[in-house]
Amino acid sequence: MSVVQIGSQYWMRENLAVETFQDGTPITECSSSEQWVDLASTNTPAWCYYNFDPSLEEEYGKLYNWYVISASNGVAPLGWRVSTEGDWTTLISNTGGEKQSGYKLKSKNNWNTLTRTKGDGTNQYGFTASPGGFIKENGQFWDFGWSANYWTATTSSATDARTVRMYWQNKNAVKLTAHQDMGFSIRLVHSGTYTGSLDENITKDF
Repeated sequence: MSVVQIGSQYWMRENLAVETFQDGTPITECSSSEQWVDLASTNTPAWCYYNFDPSLEEEYGKLYNWYVISASNGVAPLGWRVSTEGDWTTLISNTGGEKQSGYKLKSKNNWNTLTRTKGDGTNQYGFTASPGGFIKENGQFWDFGWSANYWTATTSSATDARTVRMYWQNKNAVKLTAHQDMGFSIRLVHSGTYTGSLDENITKDF
């Protein structure tokens, strides 16, 4: 586990990549677009790799539907939680605001580019947001190399939840709304005072 401190927050440096809930219950792995749609139709917690390619896990983690977050048995280890919209609001504020934060949180490589526009960020704080794309409600994959998309634990309606998106073309970290049947990355944030060690001593006081 690799942890980064940004202000008073402690975040995981990698996207979530677990296959079970904390009580050991397996989270269903999807191996086809049709299965993704079928499981979402019954609000069944599920995950997949982008394009069902396990070689992408180390860099990008897994994509989860929102029912993984809403499940009562919990996906985060003790002391951690799936980040809320409020957690992201604090993070974005502490890293330059919505119009600059994405550039500082994005990884230094793997981002696609068109013409002379660079997609890579500076990774100034060690957050290492990588462009893992997402999976749509219909099971189609989208935006690998172009965007990083994160669920929050905050709902906006019975069928939608709040998300955060970083895009290759700009420096923004934008809060949006997405249908819970979609598949996004998840980042965990520590719930209290973190007393463990950091794999990289990247800290910032504000």
